[in-house]
Amino acid sequence: MTAVPAIARDAFLQRLDQLAACGGAADLGLLLVDITNLREINHRHAYDIGDAVLAETARELEDHARAEDTVFRIASHTFAVILPTVTEPALLPVVIGRLRGALEEALQVDGYLTAAECLIAVALNRAGRLSALLTLARAEEHLAALRRGDGRELSEVLEESQARPDDLIRPFTEALHDNDFLLYYQPKVAIGSGQLAGAEALLRWHDPERGWISPEVAVQIAEDIQRSFELTKWVVHAAARQYREWAREGRDVPLSVNIPASLIDRADLPAMINAALKIWDMPPAHMTLEITEQAFMRDAKAGLAIMTQLRQLGCRISIDDFGTGYSSLAYFRDIPACELKVDRSFVSRLLHSPQDEGLVGTIVALAKIFGMRVVAEGLEDADTLDRLSALGCEVAQGFGIARPLAAADFTAWADRWEGSAALRRLPATALHD
Repeated sequence: MTAVPAIARDAFLQRLDQLAACGGAADLGLLLVDITNLREINHRHAYDIGDAVLAETARELEDHARAEDTVFRIASHTFAVILPTVTEPALLPVVIGRLRGALEEALQVDGYLTAAECLIAVALNRAGRLSALLTLARAEEHLAALRRGDGRELSEVLEESQARPDDLIRPFTEALHDNDFLLYYQPKVAIGSGQLAGAEALLRWHDPERGWISPEVAVQIAEDIQRSFELTKWVVHAAARQYREWAREGRDVPLSVNIPASLIDRADLPAMINAALKIWDMPPAHMTLEITEQAFMRDAKAGLAIMTQLRQLGCRISIDDFGTGYSSLAYFRDIPACELKVDRSFVSRLLHSPQDEGLVGTIVALAKIFGMRVVAEGLEDADTLDRLSALGCEVAQGFGIARPLAAADFTAWADRWEGSAALRRLPATALHD
Protein backbone atom coordinates (compact mmCIF):
# COMPACT_ATOMS: atom_id res chain seq x y z
CA MET A 1 0.00 0.00 0.00
CA THR A 2 1.27 3.48 -0.85
CA ALA A 3 2.47 5.35 2.24
CA VAL A 4 0.16 8.00 3.68
CA PRO A 5 1.71 11.46 3.10
CA ALA A 6 2.78 13.24 6.25
CA ILE A 7 1.13 16.50 7.31
CA ALA A 8 3.40 19.28 6.02
CA ARG A 9 1.67 22.60 6.75
CA ASP A 10 4.90 24.57 7.32
CA ALA A 11 6.47 23.29 4.10
CA PHE A 12 3.26 24.17 2.24
CA LEU A 13 3.21 27.75 3.56
CA GLN A 14 6.87 28.20 2.68
CA ARG A 15 6.28 26.95 -0.86
CA LEU A 16 3.19 29.13 -1.26
CA ASP A 17 5.20 32.19 -0.23
CA GLN A 18 8.01 31.28 -2.64
CA LEU A 19 5.65 30.92 -5.60
CA ALA A 20 3.83 34.15 -4.76
CA ALA A 21 7.13 36.02 -4.57
CA CYS A 22 8.29 34.88 -8.01
CA GLY A 23 4.94 35.04 -9.76
CA GLY A 24 5.15 38.64 -10.92
CA ALA A 25 1.82 39.77 -12.32
CA ALA A 26 0.40 36.24 -12.53
CA ASP A 27 -2.41 35.13 -10.26
CA LEU A 28 -1.74 32.31 -7.82
CA GLY A 29 -4.47 29.78 -7.17
CA LEU A 30 -5.03 27.54 -4.16
CA LEU A 31 -7.34 24.56 -3.89
CA LEU A 32 -8.23 22.82 -0.63
CA VAL A 33 -9.42 19.24 -1.08
CA ASP A 34 -11.15 17.92 2.03
CA ILE A 35 -12.14 14.28 2.58
CA THR A 36 -15.23 15.10 4.60
CA ASN A 37 -16.09 11.65 5.90
CA LEU A 38 -12.65 10.22 6.66
CA ARG A 39 -13.48 9.87 10.36
CA GLU A 40 -16.58 7.85 9.47
CA ILE A 41 -14.55 5.62 7.15
CA ASN A 42 -11.99 4.98 9.89
CA HIS A 43 -14.61 4.29 12.51
CA ARG A 44 -16.96 2.19 10.41
CA HIS A 45 -14.30 0.10 8.72
CA ALA A 46 -10.63 0.20 9.54
CA TYR A 47 -7.85 2.74 9.62
CA ASP A 48 -6.02 0.99 6.81
CA ILE A 49 -8.98 1.78 4.55
CA GLY A 50 -8.78 5.44 5.60
CA ASP A 51 -5.02 5.43 5.02
CA ALA A 52 -5.58 3.98 1.55
CA VAL A 53 -8.05 6.79 0.76
CA LEU A 54 -5.50 9.40 1.84
CA ALA A 55 -2.69 7.80 -0.16
CA GLU A 56 -4.86 7.52 -3.27
CA THR A 57 -6.01 11.12 -2.91
CA ALA A 58 -2.39 12.31 -2.76
CA ARG A 59 -1.43 10.19 -5.78
CA GLU A 60 -4.37 11.46 -7.84
CA LEU A 61 -3.68 15.10 -6.97
CA GLU A 62 0.00 14.76 -7.80
CA ASP A 63 -0.87 13.15 -11.15
CA HIS A 64 -3.02 16.18 -12.01
CA ALA A 65 -0.60 18.82 -10.70
CA ARG A 66 1.24 20.82 -13.33
CA ALA A 67 4.36 21.44 -11.26
CA GLU A 68 6.43 19.69 -8.62
CA ASP A 69 6.10 20.48 -4.94
CA THR A 70 2.60 21.88 -5.26
CA VAL A 71 0.56 19.18 -3.46
CA PHE A 72 0.65 19.01 0.33
CA ARG A 73 -1.34 17.32 3.05
CA ILE A 74 -1.94 20.18 5.51
CA ALA A 75 -4.37 18.57 7.99
CA SER A 76 -5.65 15.14 8.93
CA HIS A 77 -8.02 14.94 5.94
CA THR A 78 -7.25 18.09 3.96
CA PHE A 79 -4.89 18.53 1.01
CA ALA A 80 -3.68 21.77 -0.56
CA VAL A 81 -2.98 22.11 -4.29
CA ILE A 82 -1.08 25.22 -5.38
CA LEU A 83 -1.75 26.49 -8.90
CA PRO A 84 1.42 28.56 -9.60
CA THR A 85 0.05 30.55 -12.54
CA VAL A 86 -3.64 31.07 -13.18
CA THR A 87 -3.89 32.85 -16.50
CA GLU A 88 -7.64 32.25 -17.02
CA PRO A 89 -9.49 32.41 -13.66
CA ALA A 90 -12.81 31.89 -15.44
CA LEU A 91 -11.68 28.37 -16.34
CA LEU A 92 -11.06 27.35 -12.72
CA PRO A 93 -14.56 25.87 -12.28
CA VAL A 94 -13.82 23.59 -15.24
CA VAL A 95 -10.47 22.54 -13.75
CA ILE A 96 -12.07 21.87 -10.38
CA GLY A 97 -14.91 19.92 -11.97
CA ARG A 98 -12.45 17.65 -13.76
CA LEU A 99 -10.44 17.15 -10.58
CA ARG A 100 -13.55 16.29 -8.60
CA GLY A 101 -14.57 13.76 -11.22
CA ALA A 102 -11.14 12.16 -11.21
CA LEU A 103 -11.16 11.92 -7.41
CA GLU A 104 -14.63 10.45 -7.24
CA GLU A 105 -13.61 7.76 -9.70
CA ALA A 106 -10.28 7.05 -8.01
CA LEU A 107 -11.75 6.95 -4.50
CA GLN A 108 -14.44 4.41 -5.26
CA VAL A 109 -14.28 1.48 -2.88
CA ASP A 110 -16.11 -1.81 -2.66
CA GLY A 111 -19.88 -1.51 -2.47
CA TYR A 112 -20.12 -2.57 1.14
CA LEU A 113 -17.78 0.20 2.29
CA THR A 114 -18.53 3.86 2.88
CA ALA A 115 -17.67 5.88 -0.22
CA ALA A 116 -15.18 8.70 0.22
CA GLU A 117 -16.67 12.17 -0.16
CA CYS A 118 -14.74 15.35 -0.86
CA LEU A 119 -15.20 19.12 -0.99
CA ILE A 120 -12.99 21.42 -3.05
CA ALA A 121 -12.55 25.06 -2.00
CA VAL A 122 -10.65 27.75 -3.88
CA ALA A 123 -8.84 31.04 -3.30
CA LEU A 124 -7.08 33.39 -5.70
CA ASN A 125 -4.03 35.46 -4.78
CA ARG A 126 -4.17 38.26 -7.33
CA ALA A 127 -0.65 39.12 -8.57
CA GLY A 128 0.88 37.61 -5.44
CA ARG A 129 -0.34 40.45 -3.21
CA LEU A 130 -1.47 38.21 -0.34
CA SER A 131 0.75 36.39 2.13
CA ALA A 132 0.62 32.62 2.29
CA LEU A 133 -1.43 32.71 5.51
CA LEU A 134 -3.99 35.13 4.09
CA THR A 135 -4.33 33.08 0.92
CA LEU A 136 -4.91 29.99 3.05
CA ALA A 137 -7.40 31.90 5.18
CA ARG A 138 -9.43 32.79 2.06
CA ALA A 139 -9.52 29.17 0.96
CA GLU A 140 -10.42 27.97 4.48
CA GLU A 141 -13.22 30.55 4.58
CA HIS A 142 -14.68 29.02 1.40
CA LEU A 143 -14.19 25.48 2.72
CA ALA A 144 -15.95 26.33 5.98
CA ALA A 145 -18.91 27.66 3.99
CA LEU A 146 -19.02 24.49 1.90
CA ARG A 147 -19.01 22.36 5.07
CA ARG A 148 -21.97 24.35 6.43
CA GLY A 149 -23.84 23.75 3.22
CA ASP A 150 -24.06 27.46 2.37
CA GLY A 151 -21.07 27.65 0.08
CA ARG A 152 -21.14 30.06 -2.83
CA GLU A 153 -20.79 29.04 -6.42
CA LEU A 154 -17.21 29.02 -7.63
CA SER A 155 -17.97 31.82 -10.05
CA GLU A 156 -19.11 34.00 -7.12
CA VAL A 157 -15.91 33.27 -5.19
CA LEU A 158 -13.81 34.24 -8.19
CA GLU A 159 -15.84 37.40 -8.84
CA GLU A 160 -15.44 38.41 -5.21
CA SER A 161 -11.69 37.85 -5.45
CA GLN A 162 -11.63 40.08 -8.53
CA ALA A 163 -13.83 42.80 -7.07
CA ARG A 164 -12.60 43.22 -3.50
CA PRO A 165 -9.11 44.49 -2.60
CA ASP A 166 -6.82 41.62 -1.80
CA ASP A 167 -5.14 43.47 1.05
CA LEU A 168 -7.32 43.41 4.15
CA ILE A 169 -4.44 44.30 6.43
CA ARG A 170 -5.08 48.05 6.40
CA PRO A 171 -8.85 47.71 7.07
CA PHE A 172 -8.04 45.27 9.86
CA THR A 173 -5.51 47.55 11.53
CA GLU A 174 -7.89 50.50 11.21
CA ALA A 175 -10.73 48.48 12.75
CA LEU A 176 -8.47 47.42 15.61
CA HIS A 177 -7.32 51.00 16.19
CA ASP A 178 -10.86 52.41 16.03
CA ASN A 179 -12.54 49.64 18.08
CA ASP A 180 -14.74 48.78 15.11
CA PHE A 181 -15.04 45.09 15.85
CA LEU A 182 -18.15 43.62 17.47
CA LEU A 183 -18.89 40.84 19.90
CA TYR A 184 -21.87 38.57 19.46
CA TYR A 185 -23.00 36.22 22.21
CA GLN A 186 -24.20 32.62 21.86
CA PRO A 187 -26.18 31.38 24.87
CA LYS A 188 -25.21 28.29 26.85
CA VAL A 189 -28.00 26.56 28.77
CA ALA A 190 -28.08 23.87 31.44
CA ILE A 191 -29.41 20.66 29.89
CA GLY A 192 -31.19 19.59 33.07
CA SER A 193 -33.04 22.79 33.98
CA GLY A 194 -32.89 24.75 30.75
CA GLN A 195 -31.62 27.78 32.67
CA LEU A 196 -29.15 30.19 31.09
CA ALA A 197 -25.65 29.09 32.10
CA GLY A 198 -23.66 31.81 30.33
CA ALA A 199 -22.62 32.79 26.82
CA GLU A 200 -19.68 32.54 24.47
CA ALA A 201 -18.39 35.87 23.17
CA LEU A 202 -17.65 35.63 19.43
CA LEU A 203 -15.79 38.13 17.26
CA ARG A 204 -17.60 39.82 14.38
CA TRP A 205 -16.24 42.30 11.82
CA HIS A 206 -18.35 44.45 9.52
CA ASP A 207 -16.38 46.59 7.09
CA PRO A 208 -18.30 49.52 5.54
CA GLU A 209 -17.04 48.71 2.04
CA ARG A 210 -16.79 44.92 2.12
CA GLY A 211 -19.64 43.92 4.43
CA TRP A 212 -19.31 41.06 6.91
CA ILE A 213 -15.88 39.46 6.96
CA SER A 214 -15.39 35.96 8.31
CA PRO A 215 -14.07 35.80 11.91
CA GLU A 216 -11.62 33.14 10.75
CA VAL A 217 -10.14 35.63 8.27
CA ALA A 218 -9.85 38.31 10.95
CA VAL A 219 -8.10 35.93 13.33
CA GLN A 220 -5.77 34.75 10.57
CA ILE A 221 -4.85 38.32 9.63
CA ALA A 222 -4.06 39.03 13.27
CA GLU A 223 -1.79 35.98 13.33
CA ASP A 224 -0.16 36.95 10.05
CA ILE A 225 0.77 40.48 11.15
CA GLN A 226 1.59 39.59 14.77
CA ARG A 227 -1.46 41.38 16.23
CA SER A 228 -3.16 38.41 17.92
CA PHE A 229 -2.40 39.69 21.39
CA GLU A 230 -3.95 43.08 20.63
CA LEU A 231 -7.05 41.52 19.08
CA THR A 232 -7.46 39.16 22.03
CA LYS A 233 -7.00 42.08 24.43
CA TRP A 234 -9.82 43.90 22.64
CA VAL A 235 -12.07 40.83 22.90
CA VAL A 236 -11.35 40.28 26.61
CA HIS A 237 -11.98 43.95 27.49
CA ALA A 238 -15.14 44.11 25.37
CA ALA A 239 -16.53 40.96 27.00
CA ALA A 240 -15.70 42.17 30.51
CA ARG A 241 -17.27 45.55 29.80
CA GLN A 242 -20.44 43.86 28.53
CA TYR A 243 -20.55 41.68 31.64
CA ARG A 244 -20.48 44.81 33.82
CA GLU A 245 -23.28 46.42 31.80
CA TRP A 246 -25.47 43.35 32.20
CA ALA A 247 -24.59 43.07 35.89
CA ARG A 248 -25.77 46.65 36.45
CA GLU A 249 -29.08 45.61 34.88
CA GLY A 250 -29.32 42.73 37.32
CA ARG A 251 -28.25 40.07 34.81
CA ASP A 252 -25.58 37.57 35.84
CA VAL A 253 -24.18 36.16 32.58
CA PRO A 254 -20.83 34.32 32.87
CA LEU A 255 -18.89 34.78 29.64
CA SER A 256 -16.29 32.75 27.78
CA VAL A 257 -13.75 34.03 25.28
CA ASN A 258 -11.44 32.20 22.91
CA ILE A 259 -7.68 32.41 23.41
CA PRO A 260 -5.60 31.75 20.24
CA ALA A 261 -3.15 28.88 20.37
CA SER A 262 -0.30 31.26 19.55
CA LEU A 263 -0.80 33.07 22.87
CA ILE A 264 -0.86 30.07 25.17
CA ASP A 265 2.79 30.58 26.13
CA ARG A 266 2.70 34.41 26.30
CA ALA A 267 4.10 35.45 29.68
CA ASP A 268 2.05 38.68 29.67
CA LEU A 269 -1.29 36.99 28.98
CA PRO A 270 -2.31 36.58 32.67
CA ALA A 271 -1.49 40.23 33.45
CA MET A 272 -3.54 41.45 30.48
CA ILE A 273 -6.57 39.40 31.52
CA ASN A 274 -6.23 40.37 35.17
CA ALA A 275 -6.12 44.05 34.23
CA ALA A 276 -9.32 43.74 32.17
CA LEU A 277 -11.14 42.00 35.02
CA LYS A 278 -10.13 44.72 37.49
CA ILE A 279 -10.94 47.62 35.14
CA TRP A 280 -14.43 46.33 34.42
CA ASP A 281 -15.07 44.84 37.87
CA MET A 282 -15.76 41.35 36.54
CA PRO A 283 -15.42 38.43 38.98
CA PRO A 284 -12.67 36.14 37.60
CA ALA A 285 -14.81 33.04 38.19
CA HIS A 286 -17.31 34.42 35.64
CA MET A 287 -14.66 34.57 32.88
CA THR A 288 -13.96 31.29 31.06
CA LEU A 289 -10.99 31.12 28.73
CA GLU A 290 -11.53 28.64 25.90
CA ILE A 291 -8.29 27.15 24.60
CA THR A 292 -8.20 24.55 21.83
CA GLU A 293 -6.78 21.13 22.54
CA GLN A 294 -4.19 21.61 19.79
CA ALA A 295 -2.81 24.66 21.62
CA PHE A 296 -1.39 22.43 24.34
CA MET A 297 0.82 20.71 21.78
CA ARG A 298 2.74 23.93 21.01
CA ASP A 299 4.69 24.12 24.25
CA ALA A 300 3.12 21.97 26.93
CA LYS A 301 5.47 23.10 29.70
CA ALA A 302 5.15 26.84 29.09
CA GLY A 303 1.44 26.53 28.34
CA LEU A 304 0.74 24.71 31.60
CA ALA A 305 2.62 27.39 33.53
CA ILE A 306 0.53 30.16 31.96
CA MET A 307 -2.73 28.28 32.52
CA THR A 308 -1.81 27.69 36.15
CA GLN A 309 -1.39 31.44 36.56
CA LEU A 310 -4.78 32.04 34.92
CA ARG A 311 -6.41 29.58 37.29
CA GLN A 312 -4.72 31.29 40.21
CA LEU A 313 -6.39 34.52 39.09
CA GLY A 314 -9.68 32.69 39.51
CA CYS A 315 -10.56 32.34 35.80
CA ARG A 316 -12.02 29.12 34.49
CA ILE A 317 -10.20 27.17 31.76
CA SER A 318 -12.13 25.32 29.07
CA ILE A 319 -10.61 22.86 26.58
CA ASP A 320 -12.31 23.68 23.29
CA ASP A 321 -12.91 21.32 20.34
CA PHE A 322 -11.95 18.38 22.52
CA GLY A 323 -11.43 15.12 20.64
CA THR A 324 -10.35 16.71 17.35
CA GLY A 325 -6.65 16.91 18.19
CA TYR A 326 -4.08 14.43 19.39
CA SER A 327 -5.11 13.88 23.00
CA SER A 328 -2.49 12.71 25.45
CA LEU A 329 -3.41 11.79 29.00
CA ALA A 330 0.20 12.46 29.96
CA TYR A 331 -0.42 16.22 29.73
CA PHE A 332 -4.20 16.21 30.03
CA ARG A 333 -4.07 15.14 33.67
CA ASP A 334 -2.01 18.24 34.49
CA ILE A 335 -4.15 20.84 32.68
CA PRO A 336 -5.91 23.04 35.28
CA ALA A 337 -9.15 23.03 33.28
CA CYS A 338 -12.69 23.17 34.65
CA GLU A 339 -14.54 22.36 31.45
CA LEU A 340 -14.44 20.23 28.31
CA LYS A 341 -16.29 21.28 25.16
CA VAL A 342 -17.40 18.43 22.92
CA ASP A 343 -16.77 19.42 19.31
CA ARG A 344 -19.84 19.96 17.12
CA SER A 345 -18.60 17.35 14.65
CA PHE A 346 -19.32 14.65 17.24
CA VAL A 347 -22.62 16.18 18.37
CA SER A 348 -23.98 16.47 14.83
CA ARG A 349 -23.49 12.73 14.23
CA LEU A 350 -24.51 11.54 17.66
CA LEU A 351 -27.80 10.02 16.50
CA HIS A 352 -26.36 8.36 13.40
CA SER A 353 -22.98 7.01 14.47
CA PRO A 354 -22.50 4.54 17.35
CA GLN A 355 -18.79 5.37 17.18
CA ASP A 356 -19.39 9.08 17.75
CA GLU A 357 -21.86 8.30 20.53
CA GLY A 358 -19.23 6.11 22.15
CA LEU A 359 -16.62 8.85 21.81
CA VAL A 360 -18.89 11.41 23.44
CA GLY A 361 -19.59 8.95 26.27
CA THR A 362 -15.86 8.45 26.73
CA ILE A 363 -15.21 12.20 26.77
CA VAL A 364 -17.92 12.69 29.40
CA ALA A 365 -16.52 9.88 31.54
CA LEU A 366 -13.02 11.35 31.25
CA ALA A 367 -14.29 14.79 32.26
CA LYS A 368 -16.04 13.32 35.31
CA ILE A 369 -12.82 11.65 36.45
CA PHE A 370 -11.10 15.04 36.46
CA GLY A 371 -14.07 16.94 37.90
CA MET A 372 -14.81 18.94 34.75
CA ARG A 373 -18.09 20.25 33.40
CA VAL A 374 -19.03 19.08 29.90
CA VAL A 375 -20.41 21.51 27.30
CA ALA A 376 -21.73 20.20 23.99
CA GLU A 377 -21.47 22.45 20.93
CA GLY A 378 -23.75 22.36 17.90
CA LEU A 379 -27.06 21.33 19.54
CA GLU A 380 -29.92 21.61 17.08
CA ASP A 381 -32.70 19.19 17.99
CA ALA A 382 -34.56 17.50 20.86
CA ASP A 383 -33.41 13.96 20.05
CA THR A 384 -29.75 14.98 20.29
CA LEU A 385 -30.51 16.87 23.51
CA ASP A 386 -32.01 13.71 25.04
CA ARG A 387 -29.00 11.66 24.02
CA LEU A 388 -26.58 14.25 25.43
CA SER A 389 -28.52 14.27 28.68
CA ALA A 390 -28.40 10.47 28.91
CA LEU A 391 -24.65 10.53 28.33
CA GLY A 392 -24.14 13.02 31.15
CA CYS A 393 -23.48 16.32 29.33
CA GLU A 394 -24.44 19.25 31.53
CA VAL A 395 -24.49 22.30 29.27
CA ALA A 396 -25.26 22.84 25.57
CA GLN A 397 -25.09 25.58 22.97
CA GLY A 398 -26.08 25.61 19.32
CA PHE A 399 -28.48 26.92 16.70
CA GLY A 400 -31.32 24.88 18.22
CA ILE A 401 -31.12 27.18 21.23
CA ALA A 402 -29.96 30.40 19.55
CA ARG A 403 -27.51 31.68 17.00
CA PRO A 404 -24.86 34.18 18.13
CA LEU A 405 -26.65 37.43 18.94
CA ALA A 406 -25.74 41.10 19.28
CA ALA A 407 -25.84 42.27 22.90
CA ALA A 408 -29.29 43.90 22.65
CA ASP A 409 -30.71 40.87 20.85
CA PHE A 410 -29.17 38.59 23.48
CA THR A 411 -30.96 40.38 26.32
CA ALA A 412 -34.23 40.25 24.38
CA TRP A 413 -33.73 36.52 23.80
CA ALA A 414 -32.91 35.96 27.50
CA ASP A 415 -36.12 37.74 28.52
CA ARG A 416 -38.15 35.44 26.26
CA TRP A 417 -36.30 32.21 27.10
CA GLU A 418 -38.50 29.82 29.06
CA GLY A 419 -35.92 27.34 30.31
CA SER A 420 -36.89 23.67 30.20
CA ALA A 421 -40.17 24.49 28.48
CA ALA A 422 -38.25 26.06 25.60
CA LEU A 423 -35.92 23.06 25.38
CA ARG A 424 -38.93 20.76 25.11
CA ARG A 425 -40.05 22.71 22.05
CA LEU A 426 -36.87 22.04 20.09
CA PRO A 427 -37.53 20.30 16.74
CA ALA A 428 -37.44 16.51 16.98
CA THR A 429 -34.63 16.25 14.44
CA ALA A 430 -32.11 18.73 13.07
CA LEU A 431 -33.11 20.84 10.10
CA HIS A 432 -29.72 20.16 8.50
CA ASP A 433 -26.97 17.66 9.11
